[in-house]
Amino acid sequence: MSDSISQNNIFNKTFGLNIAHTKQTLEKVQKAAEHELENISLNPFNEYFEENDKVFSGEVAKEIQKYQAQMYAMGQVMREGQPTSSFNIKV
Repeated sequence: MSDSISQNNIFNKTFGLNIAHTKQTLEKVQKAAEHELENISLNPFNEYFEENDKVFSGEVAKEIQKYQAQMYAMGQVMREGQPTSSFNIKV
């Protein structure tokens, strides 16, 4: 990685108010970047997908549809049990 930085010369050029990076600063940045890359963990992503597997596989949608069908059937039974009203006007 240090070869690519030295070949690029991007960090060796001055910028802004003629501020130049020292070699020590570049080494610290490189070490910090390497340390962060080594310690990257994908566990939070894996855990999230494992916990929510039912959502992604469609099982939750099937359960919701099942409960909606049950609610509709219960509503039908309740509506059938109610007496029908008729509007009679006696004169």
